[in-house]
Amino acid sequence: MSAAIKFSSAEQLLIFTREMLLSAQTGDWEKLTELEKARLPLLDKVFSQGVADKVELAREVLSIDEKTKSLAEAEMPVIQNELLKIKNSGKASAAYQAIQGFTSNNK
Repeated sequence: MSAAIKFSSAEQLLIFTREMLLSAQTGDWEKLTELEKARLPLLDKVFSQGVADKVELAREVLSIDEKTKSLAEAEMPVIQNELLKIKNSGKASAAYQAIQGFTSNNK
């Protein structure tokens, strides 16, 4: 029989924040997004009464978040380039289909 380990909301917040950084480091942006959604209620819960009694936790979360943000920002040009390729591919496909339609109608 294994006992489930129970973490406080503050511990869960830190775990999710660290997992988000790991996801960014490995380029797993989908997992990072899922973790961020799961983390939002914890942020509200942990800091609902302010940060005065949780200054160290707030500093650690912010520090890790800055690293995660830097990794995400560094990835943005790559993502934008991929989106541009997809967009241009769609335009090329539409042009090809238009040409195909034009040549089919003129036979």
